[in-house]
Amino acid sequence: MSEALWDELCAALDDPRESAGLISAGWAEAAERLTLCLNRISWVDPGDYEERSARHLKIRSDGWMPALGRAARGDWQPVFFHTHPGAAPHPSSHDETVESQLAPTFGARAGRPYASLILGGSPEAPSFTATIDGRQVEAARIIGDRLRFVSAADDEGRAVMGEEPFDRQVRAFGRDGQRHLAGLRAGVVGAGGTGSAVAEQLIRLGVGKVVLVDDDEVSDTNLTRIHESGAADIGDPKVAVIARAADRIGLGNDVIPVEGKITRQDPFEALVGCDVVFGCSDDNAGRAILSRFAYYYLVPVIDLGVLIGSRDGLITAIEARMTTMVPGAPCLFCRGRIDPRRMREEMQSAEELGRLAREGYAEGLGEPDPAVIAYTTMIASLAIDELLGRLFGYAAEPPASETLIQIPPRVFRRLGGRPLPGHFCDRPDLLGRADRVPPLDLAWP
Repeated sequence: MSEALWDELCAALDDPRESAGLISAGWAEAAERLTLCLNRISWVDPGDYEERSARHLKIRSDGWMPALGRAARGDWQPVFFHTHPGAAPHPSSHDETVESQLAPTFGARAGRPYASLILGGSPEAPSFTATIDGRQVEAARIIGDRLRFVSAADDEGRAVMGEEPFDRQVRAFGRDGQRHLAGLRAGVVGAGGTGSAVAEQLIRLGVGKVVLVDDDEVSDTNLTRIHESGAADIGDPKVAVIARAADRIGLGNDVIPVEGKITRQDPFEALVGCDVVFGCSDDNAGRAILSRFAYYYLVPVIDLGVLIGSRDGLITAIEARMTTMVPGAPCLFCRGRIDPRRMREEMQSAEELGRLAREGYAEGLGEPDPAVIAYTTMIASLAIDELLGRLFGYAAEPPASETLIQIPPRVFRRLGGRPLPGHFCDRPDLLGRADRVPPLDLAWP
């Protein structure tokens, strides 16, 4: 959920009486992970409580049925929410009775399984339990200036992957911090110079699951930039080379290589279960997909780029960019980082693009830009720092949503900004929309 919604829910704990409402959520289902992406809450009006005390609620049907109807019409998953102010968030016998009564109504009116969220404690120290169709929720992911994970009150957490290798990091982040890393699922789109540097650092940090998406192979011309690659890997998929490296490093990470373009539906869907995604490709079409993904799925996307200008074998400029897309921050379209014409061309097949170029309707892909490992690795390290700073709270307050670097003069510019009015990253009705048909409301090739 967004930080704004989490703060709104926690503020209800200031009332010594229980409060309730109905949350609308998107449904994001990966192969082995289900996530509810919370969009908004419709609070029960004070006049619709028949009984209300510190440990008991009774609500008229008018207090929640209209919200259930709106969720059904919008194809949202309804989540019944209530508070236990100053107390543990475990369901009482009365809560269990209410759940058994509401479950059939959720199915009949919304066509959805019953889901509930209980928030207890205080606004300063909240805790929660939640269920979806009888399954216990493990954690809440809260997206904003920080990237926070709050484990459910009855969750045992995840053990660190082998204690000793991470001793120096535990000294920096603490044991709980290392557990956060072990429980993290990170996606990396693009496994070239930037992506391979990001992936290797995620692996050595002890991130539990890393999903790599790329359709390219190692060649003699990119061997100079791809971390962990060697001459024997030429012709192999980039993602396979990095997965083999993770096995050799031997820290126990689960690295999932996905061969394909993010602009194709199957590779895209491999990212659905991720907690954070790094955009490390240099194509406009891939960046367009990740721009929507960040807001539809409430997953922070850190997009990277390096541009080297040269003339006659001499460098004229080196510029790097890091853009973080989270609720409230502008997407790459709003910042003018995507060329719509190039995006449309990149969505074409190679044969179709060649035909359009010959007929004068497209420029074709042209020559590749210059690239140097020192600079792709530098921006990759800054992206990992962006993740760690938001995760562990040592980032600047508020953190910049975009950083521009002019490398030769060592000039850093930190930018904020707001979405363009009415754009998809500014539309509350799309926040947390998650799984749709078609995905992201796009026409897929």
